[in-house]
This record gives sequence, structure tokens and C-alpha cells, in this order.
Amino acid sequence: MTTADAIEIDQATLARSEMYGLLADALEFPSRDFHLLVQRGAFSAQVSALVAALPYDVAAAVDLAALSEAGDYVVFQSEYIRLFDVGGVRPPCPLYGGEWGGARKHSMEEVMRFFRFFGLKVDDGTHELPDHITVELEFMKVLAYMAGLATVRGMDPLPILRAQRDFLARQPARWWPMLQRKLAAQEPLPFYAGLASLAGAVFAADLKHLQTEIADAARE
Repeated sequence: MTTADAIEIDQATLARSEMYGLLADALEFPSRDFHLLVQRGAFSAQVSALVAALPYDVAAAVDLAALSEAGDYVVFQSEYIRLFDVGGVRPPCPLYGGEWGGARKHSMEEVMRFFRFFGLKVDDGTHELPDHITVELEFMKVLAYMAGLATVRGMDPLPILRAQRDFLARQPARWWPMLQRKLAAQEPLPFYAGLASLAGAVFAADLKHLQTEIADAARE
């Protein structure tokens, strides 16, 4: 989905969609371009703007100073590798949902069922498995936009809202708190600690928001 494809939807829903996209980008393996965004304060500025536009309050979980601490690129990159990419048997904090309880195969199959229901698939250029956090976040980004689009077009958004709630509850909102606890024990660089806290706060708050939206829509 590109900006050129965008149809104007309500600002709160757009902010939710864009926040998921921003988190997905931030949790990719860090490129030099992303490192520069962090170093120059552009990333923290983007976070601040989206947090202000969200339909719920997560400001207390946002450490803008930490989200501007890039340091040296090699160290920034190495920290990502240490935390999320390597380890004796596995990395300390794997970014794959299936690594956090339950069967990995079952987790991936469940994610794929959600994707297929909406006629979506993992981009061939992604080079990630379906249960990677970046793939899950991109899916939530698309679902949020689809719900906003349904409303604009006078369609019932309730099925898409329910899908968002169910996917969020069964996937990232389920396993991310476990990752956060493990991450804290690794004494990560401030940026990654701040990013994990922001993501966790968004997942928890968005789940409550969706539950309210569904209840309100069901009464109409």
C-alpha cells in the first residue's frame, strides 16, 4: 500500500495504521538510513506526531530521548543482532511469535489463515516467515486501513475490526510482553528498550480500543 493508493480515512484510524507501519520499519534489521533517522531525531519526531494522533493515550510509555539515541551505526546494528538475531540455540529475544510458547508450525499456520482470509500473502521480497513481528505489524497496518476504508465507503467495518482484535490478541499482544521481560534482562541499549516499551503499550491500548469499537459497532 502506497500513499498514492490512499483514500482519505479518519485521522485516528490513519494514525493507528501508520503507527503499525512505523513499528514494523523500526523492527527491521537496521539500515544506515534508519540509523540516520534515529540519530537526527526524525524517528522520535514521527513517533511523537503519531502518538498525539492516536485515539488512545500511550504517551507515558514513550521515551523520546531514548528513541533518539542511535550512537555509532556498528554498535546500533550489533545490538540488534545480539538481541534479536543470534544466540547459542536461538537469540535471547526472537522476533518470531511462534518462539514464545506453543508450536511454531501452528503459529505460522494461524497467521497464514488470517492472511488468506483477506486475500493477502507475504511479499516474496520480505525474506521473513509469516510469524515475524514485522510481517504481523504490516498486516495490522493493512487491516486498520481497510476498516477505515470500509467506513468511508459506507460498508460494515465490524468484521475487519473483529479480525484486528483477534489477530492482535492471538499474535503480537500475546507474546510481546514475554519478549519485553526477557529483553529487560539483557540490558539493551536505550533505543531498543524504548522501542519495545512503545510497541507493548500500543498493542495493549489498541486491543482495548478495538474491543470498545466492536462493542459500539455491534450496538448500532
